[in-house]
Amino acid sequence: MVLTDSRKLTLADAVTLFNGLLGFLAITYIVDGRFFEASILILSSVVVDGLDGIIARGMGTTHEVGAYLDLFSDSVSFCFAPALLIYSLYYDKELGRAWMSPVNAAATVIPMVIVFFGVLRLSRFADKESTSDFYNGLPVPVLAMVIVLLTNLLGVNGKINISIVLSITVAISLLLYSSIKYPKLRRRGWTITGAMVLSAAFLGMILTKSSYALGSILLFAALSSCILYIIIGPMVVGYEEKSGRDS
Repeated sequence: MVLTDSRKLTLADAVTLFNGLLGFLAITYIVDGRFFEASILILSSVVVDGLDGIIARGMGTTHEVGAYLDLFSDSVSFCFAPALLIYSLYYDKELGRAWMSPVNAAATVIPMVIVFFGVLRLSRFADKESTSDFYNGLPVPVLAMVIVLLTNLLGVNGKINISIVLSITVAISLLLYSSIKYPKLRRRGWTITGAMVLSAAFLGMILTKSSYALGSILLFAALSSCILYIIIGPMVVGYEEKSGRDS
């Protein structure tokens, strides 16, 4: 591992900053009500977030600024952008202010929960160079993906199933700062699976423009994979730790 001058940005740092820029661009599209484009940009941020770690490990360079860049970029792309997506989709001005409408109250509080637990998790566990095989708490990109997939399956067209989307979102948000261990996607099998899930998400998003039924099948498959990771991931870590102790 080579420790570089903290004033110089490495290629991995540039990719990390690009992640944050994609997140900010997604926010601008959300403000404009262009949720499809914003969803694509958030999914792209997930891809870029994975690339910066691969590049950093491949080049073997790091410095003290890298973890902070990762924290700030991930906060924008995976906390603020998805939270604003939820708020923009479900806050209905016709229902009145948040203190007058339970729906608007939920549409305001739940994005705050996403940002609170997301930033808290990132600030506590931000470490791009960690050699551990697991995360402490659910990774924020997984929550971002779940929000994008849920909203495009159930929320964008007619703002239906608001209770389902908001309930699942807040439940998963609480896992961000938990002590539950989740496997990292660095090993070959996990990396390939992650790439397949992202490919299904991207293709599903694109197909919804021409055939919503076909696209929704792929979106549902990608969402189901994310939910399986949330449920089964800790079991995998527990099994591997037990196997390591027994060997």
